Amino acid sequence: MREKKEDFYSFEEAKKYAKKLHLASRYDWVVLVNSKKRINSKVPKNPDKVYASKWKNWKDFLGYHKKVPFLSFEEARDFIHQLNLGGLKEWKAYCNWDPNDVGLKPPFIPSSPHIQYKEEGWKGYSDFLGNENKSFSSKVFRDFQAARKYARALGLTSSAQWMLYCKGEIKGLLPKPDDIPSNVARQYASDGFDGMDDFLNTKYHREVKRRKENRSFSEARRFVHSLKLKNLIEWNLFIKGELPHRKQLPKDIPSNPKLVYKDSGWAGFGDWLGTFKVPPFQMEFRDFESAKAFVQKLGLNSSTEWIQYCKGELSHLPPKPDDIPHSVARHYKDDGWIDYKSFLMDEKKRASYSKFLPYDEAKAFVNALELKNVVEWQRYLKGELTHLPEKPANIPSNPTSIYKDSGWIGMGDWLNNGTFPYASMDYRPFKEAREFVRSLGLITSQEWVMYCKGDIPNLPEKPIDIPANVVKQYTKKGWKGFKDFLNTKKNREQLKNSLPYEEARKIVRKIGLKKVEDWSGFCSGKLKSEYGTKPSNIPSQPDVVYLRFAWKGYEDWLGIK
Repeated sequence: MREKKEDFYSFEEAKKYAKKLHLASRYDWVVLVNSKKRINSKVPKNPDKVYASKWKNWKDFLGYHKKVPFLSFEEARDFIHQLNLGGLKEWKAYCNWDPNDVGLKPPFIPSSPHIQYKEEGWKGYSDFLGNENKSFSSKVFRDFQAARKYARALGLTSSAQWMLYCKGEIKGLLPKPDDIPSNVARQYASDGFDGMDDFLNTKYHREVKRRKENRSFSEARRFVHSLKLKNLIEWNLFIKGELPHRKQLPKDIPSNPKLVYKDSGWAGFGDWLGTFKVPPFQMEFRDFESAKAFVQKLGLNSSTEWIQYCKGELSHLPPKPDDIPHSVARHYKDDGWIDYKSFLMDEKKRASYSKFLPYDEAKAFVNALELKNVVEWQRYLKGELTHLPEKPANIPSNPTSIYKDSGWIGMGDWLNNGTFPYASMDYRPFKEAREFVRSLGLITSQEWVMYCKGDIPNLPEKPIDIPANVVKQYTKKGWKGFKDFLNTKKNREQLKNSLPYEEARKIVRKIGLKKVEDWSGFCSGKLKSEYGTKPSNIPSQPDVVYLRFAWKGYEDWLGIK
């Protein structure tokens, strides 16, 4: 009866047992488990397969590894000649760590002698095995067309599957004929070979496989209609599993329906989703001035509100007309677009809505401080110049972006410190800027643009010594793209795996931590005996994950008064 995995020790227990045996290599292990001296039945003979998900290597499992030097080429060949192996098939069986009629290869003989002895006299396997007259040394393979015809009938979809087939590891298929080589690329290089895709006809078989594995177009479309997705954005979130309170994408519904159903009913995403709307790239939109005139009557105040409006989340407003695009910045970039404030508000409202003083009034206040340079300006923003009045809320910390279209000249003019008026400032080094930005929890470059404009509530104002155009400033200084700069992967994963802010805070407060300092100890497990283990859906860095979601500090998070 075949042993079940649950009959064995856990991986750590098995490894602990193995280390007590003081074996030096996998060879010693195989010899032992196949000898009359039995090992503990709770330890499998093939731990590398049973514990595959946790397996590292034999050195880790045995706790010791003694590297045995290979014999010289002449010595190794003489040793192998004595075995009288019948050909490559028996050689492979000899090397497979499974003692049988052929035997078990000792560690001083390499498994790949053609590589080990390449520069030491290697002439081929017929010479190494000592059977020059055996059939495999002068084997005649079937011609390319016949081999390809046979291979195409197998239904394989990749070169990786071909390798598994050659090893006999694909169930349901007959063994590879001896007159078809494993290395078809080398054998048929000058006979018409044009890659494995052509040899196996993978394109056709993938199409067949997709059709077999997926529902018919009408059934799949019926399922997608039941989801009531609003647009392509929601579809993309759904197939990634990032759309809350929705089913997971079934295995028989393709994530790329356009490719799978292109010849069996596909009529566009509007038809697929059930919205029956014309895709944006085919839509004819109204001109910029007409769109702006309509939008300015809505009373929106930021790009965040514009996004909410486009999603239909502002129920007191009429729905967005189909002939006004969602991405107005991109669509109207060459037709008069300036920024969201100019698009959403008329001139009178912009002037009254701004929380900052007009440029000339703000500059007059800053000039009166008599700051010598940008360094002193930064120290003033931090409150380190105690002899000066505190910065009023209507004076921006980042005047460069706030006044860029309303009078801004340069830091020299802003500080009136005698330097060239157009003098630019020194930005903080790339790594320091990246460290600060990663703490914001942003995920996309669009969110970065919104943050720079002050359109994301609850986030601190962008420091003046971090530029808005980070690409231009930090190119060749460490810049690797926005995903690296924002730490997108980590932030998205944390947000995806975390509970909503209010729900998470409610759970954390029930834990009863008494000090802010206890939070790190609780997350690391040092306070496990007193407070238990942190739930996996509660982030260790809530100040990053929930920074945009009404985060009010650790005292509020923990419920400490």
